[in-house]
Amino acid sequence: MNTQPARPEQHLVKEGASGRRGKAASKWGLPVLFLFNDVVFSLGDPERAALSAGSPMSEAQLRALTLGKAVKLVREAVFDEPLLARHAPDKARFLAALIGWKSDEANALLAIRPNAARGPEDVQVRVASVGLMVLTQLKGLQEVDLLTARTANDAVWLHAPQRLRA
Repeated sequence: MNTQPARPEQHLVKEGASGRRGKAASKWGLPVLFLFNDVVFSLGDPERAALSAGSPMSEAQLRALTLGKAVKLVREAVFDEPLLARHAPDKARFLAALIGWKSDEANALLAIRPNAARGPEDVQVRVASVGLMVLTQLKGLQEVDLLTARTANDAVWLHAPQRLRA
């Protein structure tokens, strides 16, 4: 397992025909991977994934959403269901896509509800931009049921600077 620190991967950002920056795929045509706690999701284009997720919010509301509001939605969801990525993967995938879209850089999210949490504001959230190789390795472990929270933590969050907290 690669134990190198997580680093931003600028090649994951490509410019579309409209000149707008988006993360439809890596320069090799691979789908965008996103780590939500200890689950890796294959998103494709995060904007498209968020818009097509069947959210109760309208497309206009989703487009107007800020990164701060997206993080607030993550906090609320994780406060209600601490194991969201495992117990409600569709909702977690939507939130991962939303964070990936609104941040235009993040591809990893750690959201933890402390035992003493009294409200969503107590949920701890960190975001990072992780190397494609690390996420690919984690996805491979997940596919053979070997991805654990400890493995994801050691590969990503152990090395991420504290300033990445949301």
